[in-house]
Amino acid sequence: MSDWLRRLGWRRPPEKRALVLAGGGVIGGMYEVGVLAALDERLPGFRANDFDLYVGSSAGAVVASLMAQGVRPLELYAILDEERDDPMNFQRGSVYHKGSFSTAARNLAQFLWAIGKRAVGGFRLEWPDLLARSGGDMPPGFFSVATLEAYMRQAFAAKGFPNSFRDCPRPLLIPAIDLDVARRVVFGREPHADVPISEAIAASSAIPGFFEPYRIGGRDYVDGDVGYTGHADLAVEAGARVIVVVNPAVPQRIEDADTPEVRRGGLYAIMEQAGHITSLNLLDVALRELKLRRPDVEFHVIQPEPRPSPMVGPSMGFEASRAALRFGYSTVGEWLEGEGAAFARRFAVQR
Repeated sequence: MSDWLRRLGWRRPPEKRALVLAGGGVIGGMYEVGVLAALDERLPGFRANDFDLYVGSSAGAVVASLMAQGVRPLELYAILDEERDDPMNFQRGSVYHKGSFSTAARNLAQFLWAIGKRAVGGFRLEWPDLLARSGGDMPPGFFSVATLEAYMRQAFAAKGFPNSFRDCPRPLLIPAIDLDVARRVVFGREPHADVPISEAIAASSAIPGFFEPYRIGGRDYVDGDVGYTGHADLAVEAGARVIVVVNPAVPQRIEDADTPEVRRGGLYAIMEQAGHITSLNLLDVALRELKLRRPDVEFHVIQPEPRPSPMVGPSMGFEASRAALRFGYSTVGEWLEGEGAAFARRFAVQR
């Protein structure tokens, strides 16, 4: 029967493929663009714009939305690397408006005032008690992702891209966390298919503490990677059988005396290292569970080596962002020849 079908030219339908892009701040998003540009250039069977489904969370939502709109990663790489005058040239003003740092300073002052207010007459209280009692007077965050939403909305319009999940050329899913009910919400599918893509990106990018929660339809949303990394399960649920996950957030492993300890980088470095440890463990656990439950699905994970690199540093900073872009591009070749050899063979031929 199968020989007869082959003689008639019958072919099995191609497997549904999904590209899953996890969060990692500005640096993480730049790394993802570099990785996708290099893979597009080297592997004829990859083609970042030809996946059947895109899933993006936090910074990965920005990159996933552009890939789903048909933006070529090599073109985006050149725009970012050369800092061209283009609506897609992601710069500091894309996230922080001109007055954002004065707003952050006011929020910091409010934060200190809230603690000081409770400390007056309560000098016997310990710090945890002061913080707990000050909660209602504290700001919800230091910055606002409303600037990011406006940037994405305007960039889509300038490029002639739809800001609608229904009109997007390729299926796109963007998860975020509903803060009050502690539940994941997936924009791009019912009942949240009519939310504009730019608003979904803002909701998924609202890092708790750093940004205030983003409000849509009377609900508060925070970073889509809170409690998750990547959301590969959404791709499985949608019927994908080949899933490529790009995860920028990997902790350092310092095993030699010549590399400075994490603590020498101060509070921010410690918090970021802790966050990356949690993020990577969440991804590993989720993928192990998915592989046990769905052995018929292929998973390919691309992420930086756990060593000092341009990926280490303030994830929401712009100083190292272009270094992370180039790092993502330059390290793919080495990975394809080593741990990624099976991936290279899998995507060597155009389907």
